[in-house]
Amino acid sequence: MDHIREIEIIVNIALQNLGGWLQSIMKIITMLGDEIFFILIMPAIYWCIDSAVGVRVGVMLLLGTGFNNIFKLLFRGPRPSWISDKVKAVVHESSFGLPSGHAMSAATVWGWLAVEFKQRWATISAIVVIFLIGFSRLVMGVHFLSDVLLGWLLGGLLVLAFAKWGKDISHWLKTLSCGAQVGLAFASSLLMILLALAARSIPIGWQMPEAWLTRAGEVNPLSPNGILTTAGTWFGMLAGFAWLRKLKGTLQSDGAFLQRLARLLSGLIGVLAIYLGLGQLFPNSGDLLSMLLRYLRYGLIGLWVSFLAPQLFERLKIAKIKPVAQQF
Repeated sequence: MDHIREIEIIVNIALQNLGGWLQSIMKIITMLGDEIFFILIMPAIYWCIDSAVGVRVGVMLLLGTGFNNIFKLLFRGPRPSWISDKVKAVVHESSFGLPSGHAMSAATVWGWLAVEFKQRWATISAIVVIFLIGFSRLVMGVHFLSDVLLGWLLGGLLVLAFAKWGKDISHWLKTLSCGAQVGLAFASSLLMILLALAARSIPIGWQMPEAWLTRAGEVNPLSPNGILTTAGTWFGMLAGFAWLRKLKGTLQSDGAFLQRLARLLSGLIGVLAIYLGLGQLFPNSGDLLSMLLRYLRYGLIGLWVSFLAPQLFERLKIAKIKPVAQQF
Protein backbone atom coordinates (compact mmCIF):
# COMPACT_ATOMS: atom_id res chain seq x y z
CA MET A 1 0.00 0.00 0.00
CA ASP A 2 2.83 2.41 0.82
CA HIS A 3 4.39 1.82 -2.59
CA ILE A 4 1.06 2.53 -4.30
CA ARG A 5 0.71 5.79 -2.38
CA GLU A 6 4.24 6.80 -3.36
CA ILE A 7 3.20 6.40 -7.00
CA GLU A 8 -0.13 8.15 -6.51
CA ILE A 9 1.45 11.10 -4.76
CA ILE A 10 3.19 11.96 -8.04
CA VAL A 11 -0.25 12.97 -9.36
CA ASN A 12 -0.81 15.40 -6.47
CA ILE A 13 2.66 16.91 -6.86
CA ALA A 14 2.27 17.31 -10.62
CA LEU A 15 -1.10 19.04 -10.29
CA GLN A 16 0.10 21.38 -7.55
CA ASN A 17 3.17 22.29 -9.60
CA LEU A 18 0.89 23.68 -12.32
CA GLY A 19 0.55 26.81 -10.21
CA GLY A 20 -1.55 28.69 -7.71
CA TRP A 21 -4.08 29.74 -10.37
CA LEU A 22 -5.38 26.16 -10.60
CA GLN A 23 -5.55 25.83 -6.83
CA SER A 24 -7.56 29.07 -6.61
CA ILE A 25 -10.12 27.78 -9.12
CA MET A 26 -10.32 24.34 -7.55
CA LYS A 27 -10.76 25.88 -4.09
CA ILE A 28 -14.05 27.29 -5.36
CA ILE A 29 -15.04 24.08 -7.13
CA THR A 30 -14.36 21.95 -4.06
CA MET A 31 -16.99 23.93 -2.11
CA LEU A 32 -19.66 22.34 -4.35
CA GLY A 33 -18.88 19.10 -2.52
CA ASP A 34 -18.71 20.57 0.98
CA GLU A 35 -21.10 19.14 3.54
CA ILE A 36 -22.36 22.61 4.46
CA PHE A 37 -23.20 23.29 0.79
CA PHE A 38 -25.36 20.17 0.59
CA ILE A 39 -26.95 20.94 3.96
CA LEU A 40 -28.13 24.22 2.43
CA ILE A 41 -29.12 22.72 -0.93
CA MET A 42 -31.34 19.97 0.51
CA PRO A 43 -33.71 22.27 2.45
CA ALA A 44 -33.74 24.73 -0.46
CA ILE A 45 -35.09 21.97 -2.71
CA TYR A 46 -37.50 20.77 0.00
CA TRP A 47 -38.90 24.23 0.77
CA CYS A 48 -38.80 25.88 -2.64
CA ILE A 49 -38.86 23.31 -5.45
CA ASP A 50 -40.34 19.92 -4.55
CA SER A 51 -40.63 18.56 -1.00
CA ALA A 52 -40.59 14.91 -2.07
CA VAL A 53 -37.46 15.42 -4.18
CA GLY A 54 -35.91 17.33 -1.29
CA VAL A 55 -36.42 14.41 1.08
CA ARG A 56 -34.95 11.96 -1.40
CA VAL A 57 -31.92 14.20 -1.93
CA GLY A 58 -31.57 14.43 1.85
CA VAL A 59 -31.71 10.65 2.14
CA MET A 60 -29.01 10.26 -0.49
CA LEU A 61 -26.81 12.90 1.12
CA LEU A 62 -27.07 11.44 4.61
CA LEU A 63 -26.73 7.82 3.49
CA GLY A 64 -23.63 8.71 1.51
CA THR A 65 -22.17 10.71 4.38
CA GLY A 66 -22.95 7.96 6.88
CA PHE A 67 -21.36 5.21 4.81
CA ASN A 68 -18.38 7.45 4.10
CA ASN A 69 -17.79 7.98 7.82
CA ILE A 70 -17.92 4.23 8.44
CA PHE A 71 -15.57 3.38 5.55
CA LYS A 72 -13.08 6.05 6.63
CA LEU A 73 -12.92 4.50 10.09
CA LEU A 74 -12.49 1.03 8.59
CA PHE A 75 -9.76 1.89 6.07
CA ARG A 76 -7.95 4.64 8.05
CA GLY A 77 -6.10 5.86 5.00
CA PRO A 78 -3.80 8.89 5.32
CA ARG A 79 -4.04 12.04 3.25
CA PRO A 80 -1.17 12.93 0.87
CA SER A 81 0.06 15.83 3.01
CA TRP A 82 0.25 13.48 6.01
CA ILE A 83 2.95 11.35 4.41
CA SER A 84 4.81 13.77 2.16
CA ASP A 85 6.31 17.21 2.72
CA LYS A 86 6.10 17.78 -1.03
CA VAL A 87 2.30 18.02 -0.98
CA LYS A 88 0.60 21.07 0.51
CA ALA A 89 -2.90 20.70 1.96
CA VAL A 90 -4.63 23.79 0.59
CA VAL A 91 -7.62 23.15 2.87
CA HIS A 92 -7.48 21.55 6.30
CA GLU A 93 -9.19 18.20 6.81
CA SER A 94 -9.17 16.27 10.08
CA SER A 95 -10.69 12.93 9.02
CA PHE A 96 -9.09 9.97 7.27
CA GLY A 97 -8.74 10.11 3.51
CA LEU A 98 -10.15 6.86 2.09
CA PRO A 99 -12.70 7.14 0.53
CA SER A 100 -13.06 10.79 -0.44
CA GLY A 101 -16.15 12.24 1.21
CA HIS A 102 -16.40 15.02 -1.36
CA ALA A 103 -16.22 12.59 -4.28
CA MET A 104 -18.77 10.26 -2.67
CA SER A 105 -21.21 13.05 -1.72
CA ALA A 106 -20.88 14.57 -5.18
CA ALA A 107 -21.66 11.23 -6.82
CA THR A 108 -24.67 10.56 -4.58
CA VAL A 109 -26.28 14.01 -4.56
CA TRP A 110 -25.49 15.33 -8.03
CA GLY A 111 -25.94 11.83 -9.43
CA TRP A 112 -29.36 11.52 -7.83
CA LEU A 113 -30.41 14.96 -9.08
CA ALA A 114 -29.62 13.73 -12.59
CA VAL A 115 -31.89 10.73 -11.95
CA GLU A 116 -34.66 13.05 -10.73
CA PHE A 117 -34.47 15.42 -13.72
CA LYS A 118 -34.14 12.62 -16.31
CA GLN A 119 -32.79 15.09 -18.86
CA ARG A 120 -29.64 14.76 -20.92
CA TRP A 121 -28.41 18.22 -19.91
CA ALA A 122 -28.83 17.31 -16.24
CA THR A 123 -26.88 14.08 -16.65
CA ILE A 124 -24.02 15.80 -18.50
CA SER A 125 -23.94 18.63 -15.96
CA ALA A 126 -23.88 16.15 -13.07
CA ILE A 127 -21.00 14.19 -14.62
CA VAL A 128 -18.99 17.38 -15.14
CA VAL A 129 -19.60 18.63 -11.58
CA ILE A 130 -18.84 15.21 -10.06
CA PHE A 131 -15.57 14.99 -12.02
CA LEU A 132 -14.48 18.54 -11.14
CA ILE A 133 -15.19 18.06 -7.43
CA GLY A 134 -13.12 14.87 -7.35
CA PHE A 135 -10.36 16.50 -9.40
CA SER A 136 -10.31 19.47 -7.03
CA ARG A 137 -9.50 17.19 -4.10
CA LEU A 138 -6.34 16.04 -5.88
CA VAL A 139 -5.28 19.64 -6.54
CA MET A 140 -6.07 20.57 -2.94
CA GLY A 141 -3.60 17.89 -1.85
CA VAL A 142 -6.08 16.25 0.51
CA HIS A 143 -6.76 13.01 -1.37
CA PHE A 144 -4.99 10.36 -3.37
CA LEU A 145 -6.42 9.33 -6.73
CA SER A 146 -7.60 6.02 -5.22
CA ASP A 147 -9.53 7.95 -2.53
CA VAL A 148 -11.44 9.83 -5.21
CA LEU A 149 -12.03 6.78 -7.41
CA LEU A 150 -13.41 4.76 -4.50
CA GLY A 151 -15.63 7.69 -3.47
CA TRP A 152 -17.07 7.90 -6.97
CA LEU A 153 -17.59 4.13 -7.10
CA LEU A 154 -19.38 3.91 -3.75
CA GLY A 155 -21.50 6.98 -4.50
CA GLY A 156 -22.49 5.59 -7.89
CA LEU A 157 -23.43 2.22 -6.39
CA LEU A 158 -25.58 3.99 -3.81
CA VAL A 159 -27.42 5.90 -6.55
CA LEU A 160 -28.01 2.68 -8.50
CA ALA A 161 -29.26 0.88 -5.37
CA PHE A 162 -31.65 3.69 -4.46
CA ALA A 163 -32.92 3.93 -8.04
CA LYS A 164 -33.64 0.18 -8.01
CA TRP A 165 -35.12 -0.27 -4.54
CA GLY A 166 -36.19 3.22 -3.51
CA LYS A 167 -39.78 2.90 -4.76
CA ASP A 168 -40.23 -0.49 -3.11
CA ILE A 169 -38.99 0.96 0.18
CA SER A 170 -41.36 3.90 -0.25
CA HIS A 171 -44.36 1.60 -0.80
CA TRP A 172 -43.41 -0.43 2.26
CA LEU A 173 -43.10 2.70 4.40
CA LYS A 174 -46.64 3.68 3.42
CA THR A 175 -47.94 0.55 5.12
CA LEU A 176 -46.41 1.58 8.46
CA SER A 177 -47.99 3.86 11.05
CA CYS A 178 -46.45 7.26 11.78
CA GLY A 179 -45.11 5.96 15.08
CA ALA A 180 -43.49 3.00 13.35
CA GLN A 181 -41.86 5.29 10.77
CA VAL A 182 -40.49 7.56 13.50
CA GLY A 183 -39.24 4.52 15.41
CA LEU A 184 -37.59 3.15 12.29
CA ALA A 185 -35.87 6.50 11.66
CA PHE A 186 -34.54 6.49 15.22
CA ALA A 187 -33.43 2.85 15.09
CA SER A 188 -31.64 3.33 11.76
CA SER A 189 -29.85 6.41 13.12
CA LEU A 190 -28.63 4.35 16.07
CA LEU A 191 -27.49 1.63 13.67
CA MET A 192 -25.37 4.20 11.82
CA ILE A 193 -23.71 5.18 15.09
CA LEU A 194 -23.15 1.58 16.20
CA LEU A 195 -21.57 0.61 12.88
CA ALA A 196 -19.24 3.61 13.06
CA LEU A 197 -18.28 2.84 16.66
CA ALA A 198 -17.63 -0.78 15.72
CA ALA A 199 -15.39 0.32 12.84
CA ARG A 200 -13.67 2.77 15.19
CA SER A 201 -12.80 0.04 17.69
CA ILE A 202 -11.12 -2.26 15.15
CA PRO A 203 -8.24 -2.93 15.52
CA ILE A 204 -8.08 -2.51 19.28
CA GLY A 205 -5.39 -0.12 20.45
CA TRP A 206 -4.67 1.38 17.00
CA GLN A 207 -2.84 4.68 17.13
CA MET A 208 -2.14 7.19 14.41
CA PRO A 209 1.50 6.94 13.26
CA GLU A 210 3.71 9.68 14.64
CA ALA A 211 4.87 10.61 11.13
CA TRP A 212 1.28 11.35 10.12
CA LEU A 213 0.62 13.43 13.23
CA THR A 214 3.72 15.53 12.66
CA ARG A 215 2.56 16.62 9.21
CA ALA A 216 -1.21 16.57 9.73
CA GLY A 217 -1.35 19.14 12.52
CA GLU A 218 -4.42 19.23 14.73
CA VAL A 219 -6.58 16.32 13.56
CA ASN A 220 -8.83 13.81 15.27
CA PRO A 221 -9.76 11.25 12.61
CA LEU A 222 -11.26 8.83 15.14
CA SER A 223 -13.75 11.42 16.40
CA PRO A 224 -17.41 10.24 16.34
CA ASN A 225 -18.66 13.77 15.63
CA GLY A 226 -19.19 13.13 11.92
CA ILE A 227 -21.46 10.13 12.36
CA LEU A 228 -23.36 11.82 15.23
CA THR A 229 -24.03 14.80 12.96
CA THR A 230 -25.27 12.55 10.16
CA ALA A 231 -27.35 10.26 12.38
CA GLY A 232 -28.99 13.11 14.26
CA THR A 233 -29.94 14.94 11.05
CA TRP A 234 -31.22 11.68 9.54
CA PHE A 235 -33.52 11.02 12.49
CA GLY A 236 -34.83 14.56 12.74
CA MET A 237 -35.47 14.94 9.01
CA LEU A 238 -37.23 11.61 8.45
CA ALA A 239 -39.19 11.69 11.72
CA GLY A 240 -40.32 15.25 11.00
CA PHE A 241 -41.39 14.41 7.46
CA ALA A 242 -43.46 11.42 8.65
CA TRP A 243 -44.98 13.42 11.52
CA LEU A 244 -45.98 16.37 9.34
CA ARG A 245 -47.49 14.06 6.74
CA LYS A 246 -49.55 12.36 9.45
CA LEU A 247 -50.78 15.61 11.05
CA LYS A 248 -51.40 17.83 8.03
CA GLY A 249 -49.92 16.50 4.82
CA THR A 250 -46.88 17.56 2.79
CA LEU A 251 -45.43 20.96 2.13
CA GLN A 252 -46.45 22.47 -1.20
CA SER A 253 -43.21 23.87 -2.54
CA ASP A 254 -44.70 25.86 -5.40
CA GLY A 255 -45.72 29.51 -5.35
CA ALA A 256 -44.50 32.90 -6.51
CA PHE A 257 -40.81 33.73 -6.52
CA LEU A 258 -41.09 36.07 -3.52
CA GLN A 259 -42.88 33.37 -1.52
CA ARG A 260 -40.14 30.87 -2.28
CA LEU A 261 -37.47 33.42 -1.40
CA ALA A 262 -39.22 34.20 1.89
CA ARG A 263 -39.37 30.49 2.72
CA LEU A 264 -35.70 30.05 1.93
CA LEU A 265 -34.53 33.03 3.98
CA SER A 266 -36.75 32.40 7.02
CA GLY A 267 -35.95 28.69 6.93
CA LEU A 268 -32.20 29.24 6.76
CA ILE A 269 -32.39 31.73 9.63
CA GLY A 270 -33.89 28.92 11.70
CA VAL A 271 -31.16 26.49 10.66
CA LEU A 272 -28.44 28.97 11.58
CA ALA A 273 -30.13 29.83 14.88
CA ILE A 274 -30.14 26.18 15.93
CA TYR A 275 -26.68 25.47 14.54
CA LEU A 276 -24.94 28.52 16.00
CA GLY A 277 -27.07 28.98 19.12
CA LEU A 278 -26.86 25.42 20.36
CA GLY A 279 -23.28 25.23 19.17
CA GLN A 280 -22.45 27.95 21.70
CA LEU A 281 -24.55 26.44 24.49
CA PHE A 282 -23.66 22.77 24.16
CA PRO A 283 -20.24 21.49 25.29
CA ASN A 284 -17.82 19.91 22.83
CA SER A 285 -15.56 18.07 25.24
CA GLY A 286 -15.88 14.63 23.62
CA ASP A 287 -17.57 13.01 26.61
CA LEU A 288 -20.86 11.11 26.50
CA LEU A 289 -22.97 14.17 27.33
CA SER A 290 -21.47 16.28 24.56
CA MET A 291 -22.01 13.45 22.07
CA LEU A 292 -25.67 13.11 23.08
CA LEU A 293 -26.14 16.86 22.79
CA ARG A 294 -24.51 16.89 19.36
CA TYR A 295 -26.97 14.23 18.20
CA LEU A 296 -29.81 16.34 19.66
CA ARG A 297 -28.56 19.53 18.02
CA TYR A 298 -28.48 18.05 14.55
CA GLY A 299 -31.71 16.15 15.17
CA LEU A 300 -33.36 19.51 15.83
CA ILE A 301 -31.91 20.90 12.59
CA GLY A 302 -33.41 17.97 10.66
CA LEU A 303 -36.73 18.42 12.50
CA TRP A 304 -36.74 22.13 11.73
CA VAL A 305 -36.19 21.53 8.03
CA SER A 306 -38.89 18.90 7.54
CA PHE A 307 -41.47 19.68 10.27
CA LEU A 308 -41.16 23.00 12.08
CA ALA A 309 -40.21 25.34 9.23
CA PRO A 310 -43.11 24.21 6.97
CA GLN A 311 -45.57 25.03 9.75
CA LEU A 312 -43.95 28.44 10.19
CA PHE A 313 -44.33 29.00 6.46
CA GLU A 314 -48.01 28.13 6.70
CA ARG A 315 -48.55 30.58 9.58
CA LEU A 316 -46.76 33.30 7.63
CA LYS A 317 -48.98 32.46 4.63
CA ILE A 318 -46.02 31.87 2.34
CA ALA A 319 -46.75 28.16 1.83
CA LYS A 320 -49.48 25.57 2.21
CA ILE A 321 -49.48 22.09 3.69
CA LYS A 322 -51.98 19.81 2.03
CA PRO A 323 -53.03 16.20 2.57
CA VAL A 324 -51.93 14.29 -0.52
CA ALA A 325 -51.39 10.72 -1.56
CA GLN A 326 -48.52 9.57 0.60
CA GLN A 327 -45.26 9.70 -1.21
CA PHE A 328 -41.61 9.51 -0.33
